[in-house]
Amino acid sequence: MPVKNTTIQYRQMKTDGFPPGTDLKAMLVDILRRRGWDTNAKHRILDIDQDQSFVILNKLSDPVSWNLPVFSGQLIQLQEGSDVHAVTQSLDEDTSEFVLQNLNVGARTRVLKGALYFAIAGNHVGIIEGQQVRGRTLERYLTALFQKAEEIEPGQAIILNGKFMAGDGKELDESSEVTVAATPNRSDEAPIRPGASEGGLSSREAGAARDEGATVFDVLRVLGWSNEAITSLKGEVPDDGWIEGYFKVFIKEKRRRKAISRATINEALRNIDPADLGLRGNGSEKGGIVKLSVQRPVETLRSLLDPSSAMEQIVNALREWAASGKIDCRFD
Repeated sequence: MPVKNTTIQYRQMKTDGFPPGTDLKAMLVDILRRRGWDTNAKHRILDIDQDQSFVILNKLSDPVSWNLPVFSGQLIQLQEGSDVHAVTQSLDEDTSEFVLQNLNVGARTRVLKGALYFAIAGNHVGIIEGQQVRGRTLERYLTALFQKAEEIEPGQAIILNGKFMAGDGKELDESSEVTVAATPNRSDEAPIRPGASEGGLSSREAGAARDEGATVFDVLRVLGWSNEAITSLKGEVPDDGWIEGYFKVFIKEKRRRKAISRATINEALRNIDPADLGLRGNGSEKGGIVKLSVQRPVETLRSLLDPSSAMEQIVNALREWAASGKIDCRFD
């Protein structure tokens, strides 16, 4: 079976605001069993964006294993639409162009937007993100599922923190300044995101912006720039040019900067590519920052990852991180 090298990321549930001893894996398994959602996937369908793009906790690890330390699963997101544009020719065919055709796949068919694979041991989580279904989707799904089960209160949220480390091992405990690079806007890129309000992005859009490749204009909009100001700035960009942004983030207390803790960085920047980050304080970290992650070969089924292989590799990664002391997780 063909394999694909895939990145497995580490996340950890933020337990602040939850009762002492909260265990994400135990809580999820308990809800699935107690509510009877373990045997019927239709009960695990949630429309978390209220736009008919359903997110489903789909394939699950064998329920017989749920009393053991690890629970794993596949999260898929489906979108509405019976018409799909596709190339039906072989890509090995000699042709002057490949013809796009409109295929009707049936009114009852939902198109796969993407899939994410995860494993949970206690409050430790390993994930393989899809192109469209990211770690933030898993957070929002678990939050909505637990609220549906009345396990958490409205306003509470499941947050899965990343773990940023210094590539050279010289890690800052705290930073006085964080720099974040945004994706450049080319001269022909539209400065106004669809659905953006005059006052800026909604909190949901802002939270998702990086997942979709947040650009300089996106960041300026979050900072309060009006559409007119952004359009004016875009007009200054030459036809063959682009605009880049490198943004500094810091907290000020009266006339001095207040330190930003590593825990805050792990939470606030959990969905940011470490290549886009720089940290300064008593020294600096730039270009060598890494998230705790690992590359592993995962078997594929055509263009999709094989769920069983993906979940197995994630569990292996969690065990390896625990054995090497990178995470404080027990499997006995």
